Amino acid sequence: MNQKLLLLCAGLLISGAALAQTKPAPQQIVVPHWYVGVAAGQTIFDVLDDSVAAPGATQSTLNEGKNQTGYRFFAGYRFHRNVAIEGTLTDYGKFTATREVQAPTAGTIVAQTRVRGASLELLGILPFGSAFSLIGRAGGMLATTNLEYKTEGAFTLPPGSKTSVRNTELVGKYGIGLGYAVTERVALKMEYEVARHVGEEIEGDMKALFFSVQYRF
Repeated sequence: MNQKLLLLCAGLLISGAALAQTKPAPQQIVVPHWYVGVAAGQTIFDVLDDSVAAPGATQSTLNEGKNQTGYRFFAGYRFHRNVAIEGTLTDYGKFTATREVQAPTAGTIVAQTRVRGASLELLGILPFGSAFSLIGRAGGMLATTNLEYKTEGAFTLPPGSKTSVRNTELVGKYGIGLGYAVTERVALKMEYEVARHVGEEIEGDMKALFFSVQYRF
């Protein structure tokens, strides 16, 4: 994960809040309006405990791997002070899950999953203070996963096993967040989200913490 990038984004959000103490409050945002933005953040593919099957293994353990850095482009239409609709294109990153096989033979099976998504969501927005907003979102995401298997050590997959699988499916997605209007047109957001039951052969919840910059037209 690019920790410097995340710290920079978090610093921008905190700095924006600090500016509220020294600068006049931004004017009331005019609705309706269109907006666009970009985001980056920490992502994790929280897979099920029985993921990465090892056929024939009688004893094994699963290592879910590390968090990754995700990137997003989004655009939306805020048609009411408290309601907007938003579309996003997200690359959540590539995740590695490893199953260590101890018996009847020693070895590992490694599964690498690349997750991307295109979503459409309804946002509820509750402004408070001079420039802050609470954000709630819910909708659906067309999730695409590209899965590749490889083995190491004495363990091998049965003949005919697939080593590459691509899957596309519609999943539910929801999240919460905090926004700060730096100016009438520029806003910063920090949001946590969950996309449920992503993937087929290897299934899990896609969780992410995104920091974003948004510009309204």
